[in-house]
Amino acid sequence: MTVLITKPALDDLLKAVDTLPPFPKVVTRVIPLLRQMAPIGQIEAVIRYDQAITARLLAIARSPYYARRYKIRSLRDAIIVLGQRQLVQILLMACSAHYFKGSARAYDLREGELWAHSVAVALASEIIAEGLGRHRVLSIYTAGLLHDIGKTLLDRQVPDYFDSIFLLVQERKVSFLEAEEEVIGINHQDLGAIVAYRWNFPSEVQTGIRYHHNPLQAKRHKDMAAIVYVANRLVNSICIGASAGDFLYPDSDEVIQTLGITPAMLDSYLVKVIEAMEDARSFLTA
Repeated sequence: MTVLITKPALDDLLKAVDTLPPFPKVVTRVIPLLRQMAPIGQIEAVIRYDQAITARLLAIARSPYYARRYKIRSLRDAIIVLGQRQLVQILLMACSAHYFKGSARAYDLREGELWAHSVAVALASEIIAEGLGRHRVLSIYTAGLLHDIGKTLLDRQVPDYFDSIFLLVQERKVSFLEAEEEVIGINHQDLGAIVAYRWNFPSEVQTGIRYHHNPLQAKRHKDMAAIVYVANRLVNSICIGASAGDFLYPDSDEVIQTLGITPAMLDSYLVKVIEAMEDARSFLTA
């Protein structure tokens, strides 16, 4: 029998969105400087004020995935050689990491698994978007990186309700998303979109998060949500942040069909994601 969350507990959950540490403003400060081609010293000064982010940015920038051809010894090197999009991607990773640290016991995820999953979906989203020739790749990447931010809040605020959620999934054979909605009153993708809104991310990023399990329901930016959906399922299929493989059937998946992704393309994306995550291992554990 389903145990519904009390209204005060749901109200507390929604209030907890405002208690999350604000997303660091370094990204929104750096992007205009990059677009204006500001002097390197000016960009460096904005990033360097946050030593923790600087340290993580350098750890990521020095990983094989981002530094295949260049030797990055300093923050200045990273700014010079990475280019605008890669620098912003790494900043987003550096800023996001502490929201995903630790385990997510309510989702049966061990230490670091949700973080690895989030990074893998971000990289997969980028790979798929580029493979399909889409624009707004950075927005798609951002939605992929933050698609499960709602899980971190649910895990912290209402962990006691997850036994009821798992029971509902088993007994009624409903999706985990539907079970979250019934037991808690909100699911992790809707909660994640609220977080993205409070953090002032663009509407397309909010949509990518809100509809990453059901992109065909999106009224706007459906393409973006669809790419994050495929990326998420692709990453689940190789058990990164998932307890069991999520088998993909491209010929019978309406979202994959809508994007025009063939089985051969899906196989190609899968290989690239595995290679990217192998290269990313050094900064995921940093």
